[in-house]
Order: sequence, then C-alpha cells, then structure tokens
Amino acid sequence: MIIELPKHNPTGITIINEHMKIEYGTLKIRFPYSLRKSMYSLTYKIKGKHKCFYCGCEISNGKATLDHLFPQYLGGPTITDNLVPSCMVCNTRKSNMTQNQFKVFLSLSTKARKRYLNDLQANSEVIRKSGNFVLPKKWLEEKEVLLINTNSLLSKDCVYNKYRNIQEYYKKYGQFQEPLIIDKNNFLLDGFYILMYAKNHNIQKVPVITLENVEVYF
Repeated sequence: MIIELPKHNPTGITIINEHMKIEYGTLKIRFPYSLRKSMYSLTYKIKGKHKCFYCGCEISNGKATLDHLFPQYLGGPTITDNLVPSCMVCNTRKSNMTQNQFKVFLSLSTKARKRYLNDLQANSEVIRKSGNFVLPKKWLEEKEVLLINTNSLLSKDCVYNKYRNIQEYYKKYGQFQEPLIIDKNNFLLDGFYILMYAKNHNIQKVPVITLENVEVYF
C-alpha cells in the first residue's frame, strides 16, 4: 500500500527530521528507528494535533493523542492511514472499536451501549478464530518468511515477554494478532517477534502490510 505522507517536493528531497526524509516520493527512514515514533511524527504533520477527529473539539497544547481507526486489538497497524488525532475523552471511549463501530456506539442509548459492547466482544472472538483481520483487504498480503529481511537485535527480557505472548495467541487462534509491516524492499519495519516465532516453528508465510513508498536506509 501507499501510505499518506506530509506535503513534500515530488521531484526532490524534503527533510522531515534527522531520522526521516522524503526523496522523490519515497519516505526514507534511517536505521535504527522506531516505527511508532516515526508514524506518530508524520501523522501530526499531516493531520495536526489541535482538533479531535471524532468530536471536532479543539485540543489544547500537549493534550492530543493519536487513535488507531482500526484498533491494535484487532490488528490495526501504526501507520499514517490508520492514525488520527483525538482528544483523550474520545480515545478512551472508543477503546477497541473501529471507527464505524464507534459511530454506532455513540448513536445508542446508555442501556443499549452496554449490550452493543458485549456483542462486539463476542464478534471479535469469532473474527480471531476465523483467522481474519478487520482491515481493508487491499492493505494485506501474505509473504514468504524467508523473503523478509531484518537487522534487529534481541533482548532476553523482551524475548521472554513479547515472544511468550505471541506464542500463546498463536496456539489459541492459529494465527498472529497483527500483520507484520515491511518496506518496499521487504525489510521488516514492525513485528520482529512474530517473524522470529514463524521461523522457529517453520511457518512458511505470514500476513504483511507492504509500505510501497517507504524504504529503510543505513
């Protein structure tokens, strides 16, 4: 997929900060990097940080949050197309709902909202067991594990906590909670422990989101 980028010179180089630049329409991120911090920074540049996407209220300085339109709980990626500025109240109320589900929730009475949330929780469990993601199909593809490149370094503490969570989720649902995110050259941007688990258990293919206008450089 082609993600949304800040305004830039399409025929030259636009410097975002010391870690990112847009070169002829391609976002280049310097390794090592934090994808989350990079996408948050870009989203604020694109969409601002002073007006809530959901309720339209003005947000005072330093009070803005970023919300995932498709929640991380359901595999929503941390990319500019999936992030919007939100006030704390809306972000908290929306919780693990999608944008459309949140609209329905707001239209209901107080009594009906509780029943609706219970139904959503049950439906989320059905979706997980089905092996699907609540994401646009055009975002997703499957990629052979051996084609994905990474230079990430391991920490034993991180392995124990993150790797164990991935293992437990996969054993329960037979799939991963979220897709990996890779750049145009198949370099891993996010999802190292998922990739590690797949390699250790001889899983041939994994769900990925390929950012076709993003490239890691060293």
